[in-house]
Amino acid sequence: MPVNLEPVEGVTLEQYGHACAWLTKGATKEDVIKALGIDMPKYDRAEAEWKTRMANDTSFTVTMKFSNAYTAAPPIPAGTSGAAVVNESNLNPETFPFEKYIEAMVAQDVLGKQGRDAQDILKDFGLTVNDYSNVSAYYSAKMMSDFSLAMKMQGLMNEYTAKYQAMKTDSHSDLEF
Repeated sequence: MPVNLEPVEGVTLEQYGHACAWLTKGATKEDVIKALGIDMPKYDRAEAEWKTRMANDTSFTVTMKFSNAYTAAPPIPAGTSGAAVVNESNLNPETFPFEKYIEAMVAQDVLGKQGRDAQDILKDFGLTVNDYSNVSAYYSAKMMSDFSLAMKMQGLMNEYTAKYQAMKTDSHSDLEF
């Protein structure tokens, strides 16, 4: 059975892959539809159809082409409201200090165990998932060459763990029986 790679509502598979990458990097759906030059109903229909085509494609042709487009996505178009705050080109200890990275890491762990969503926690630090990935890769590499950071890490983890555990709230306090 031939694989259908025809555009949906004027959105090619490559454009859909780019749009998904932009959303992961902090763009909003409004940013995406503006960049694609379509309206929200068209985008929603295109998204649903591309997801269906990937799910039904036993040859994985659509999925592979989507993955390639996602990976090769150009930067988020200018003028988007949710452009990532941290990227490889502007990441340094001044833009995102090591201490803040450790705090974000611990907050995700402790608050995640209390039921908070990891992406919501990252927003508290002004980060998207992509931003956090960049920060994590940056400091992981730094710790390999600067062992003082690795030594500092455990003390900071203990400090921030105590801070976030002290904030523990009863996540079921709103339930009545």
